[in-house]
Amino acid sequence: MASRAGGRSIDSVADDASRGDRGAIAELLQRVVPVVTRRCRAELRPVDADRIAAGICRSILAEFQRRRRGGEAFLAFLHDAVSREIDSLPASSRIVLPFGDLSAVERNVLVARIVVGFDVSETALSLRTTTSAVELVQHRALVKIRRGSLSGA
Repeated sequence: MASRAGGRSIDSVADDASRGDRGAIAELLQRVVPVVTRRCRAELRPVDADRIAAGICRSILAEFQRRRRGGEAFLAFLHDAVSREIDSLPASSRIVLPFGDLSAVERNVLVARIVVGFDVSETALSLRTTTSAVELVQHRALVKIRRGSLSGA
């Protein structure tokens, strides 16, 4: 998902949608549903993933109007909402991601970059950090994975 599609940032679309613009609501859903679905399919059992993704999208639509606490980026709101929903599920609904012994930060960066498909800027926005920090964390995480896979771990 690009933060800019057709020249409009996701924040601009979300702002218009929060004011009731039906076209913006449709565009926001069109841009959010694939992201949420990819993340759910990567982290949840296949039998549960699409159903849970649909529920998360409904809850995001219901609460996104309150999202801009102090100018919060929509991608940060989205990341928090999806993480909160996935973390609240029983362990039997989740799968173990093949990311070895990565920290939560490293895992979040790799999920955003590889699974969701965010670029560095979108990842930084969603995780409330800088692009430099994202690049550094991604590099360190990939080095850890390479070392683990080469050592037979």
